[in-house]
Amino acid sequence: MTYIERPRFSCMLGGVLATINALPRTVPVVHGAQGCGRNLSSAYAQGGYYGGGYCNEHSIPSSNIGESDIIFGGAETLTKELKSSYEIIDADLFVVTTACMTDIIGDDVKAVLNDLPDRPPTVFIETGGFKGDCYYGYRRFIEELFRQYIPRKEPRAEAGTAPHVNLLGLLPGYDPFFRGDLEELSRLLGLLGATVTTFITPGQTLADVRKAGAADLNIIFNRTYGGELGRQLQESHGLDYWLGDLPVGARATSEFLRNIAARLGLAPEAAEAVIRGESERYYDYVERLAPLVVDFDFQNYAVVVANSTNALPYALYLDHELGWLPTHIYVTDQLTEEQRGLLSARFEELVFAEKPELVFETDAKRIQQHLNTSRPQFLSQQYYERIEPLFILGSTLEHGFAESLNGFHLSVSHPVINRTAVARGYAGYNGGLNLLCDLSDAQVARRV
Repeated sequence: MTYIERPRFSCMLGGVLATINALPRTVPVVHGAQGCGRNLSSAYAQGGYYGGGYCNEHSIPSSNIGESDIIFGGAETLTKELKSSYEIIDADLFVVTTACMTDIIGDDVKAVLNDLPDRPPTVFIETGGFKGDCYYGYRRFIEELFRQYIPRKEPRAEAGTAPHVNLLGLLPGYDPFFRGDLEELSRLLGLLGATVTTFITPGQTLADVRKAGAADLNIIFNRTYGGELGRQLQESHGLDYWLGDLPVGARATSEFLRNIAARLGLAPEAAEAVIRGESERYYDYVERLAPLVVDFDFQNYAVVVANSTNALPYALYLDHELGWLPTHIYVTDQLTEEQRGLLSARFEELVFAEKPELVFETDAKRIQQHLNTSRPQFLSQQYYERIEPLFILGSTLEHGFAESLNGFHLSVSHPVINRTAVARGYAGYNGGLNLLCDLSDAQVARRV
């Protein structure tokens, strides 16, 4: 049987290129890779067609080293490419990344940059794909961005100064709705009175990025690698960090705002006023949709297939907000045993009406096999409750499988190739409403 390995941008370089291209006025220069533009173009498509920016996809500068460079070194080729890029491309920050071959032969990129003393601001990071996946690449890039470009500043002592937070942990493209999620969370934190650096949303500038070193708190939305990122930035810049789940819907978002307000030392009554106003608006819209949900009996068993950032938050939303019964949660990242342990420990802390099964699996076919063989019909039980109606929240890879089970489907995780993701997001109060509407739309469309 042929198995379908779920795309993860597979290597560090993919995650780095996607992140760089989401930063304002920033251009990657790839040393060694050929066809890097095609890789990034594919990442954009698989991430829900979220689009690119200035100097992206096929226009990414690359040294495109050949056999002679591999034998004698590609420093000269890189020097020519950098000089040309600096002259032609209008950017405020350049990021030089290495491909697998240039990392293997050990080209001294730092020496090349040191020989160009009048260069514009340039960050260098080794991104050989054999060193890690896209999560690792994202983490390494953020660490190097802080180390090489973002100055460390002393905490502000002025009374009454607005707190400053950085939002980290959502990987462009691999988290398809990263931009909408960050914008909604930035809006909510702004209501608390905080200044927010998101790094990769419209309206952010490199001046905003430079201020990230003076933040009061790093908010990191990934439990598998976020702790290491938080510790690294704490060591390099003295930044405190909060590690938690992406809040989806009213209940999770209200808890998130209370936690952050407490960490920032904000008055609890100020946070409660924001929560009360946003919750009233949220449930007013939910109430308007409630007759449709009740009349058509939009209650489902659910299966969540997503990455380690989103899988548990989506399942909690379905259980806590909609009253659905998640039966399985499939985490599709290729995690170490330690990372699986971190996520499993968090899963055991969560309260569900009926505890779902947590499964770590990267392969789409094996996920389908596991779900089929765990259904009571397959086990030949004499008496059982059919898991119907069924709704699968996953990637586009699960669409056909959901149809074969006569179930519903919504693409919410990478790869997403059957819908666009421009400003859509599922985090926060507005994100919870978006998800409610999208889940309802999928069921309403079946009745036409």
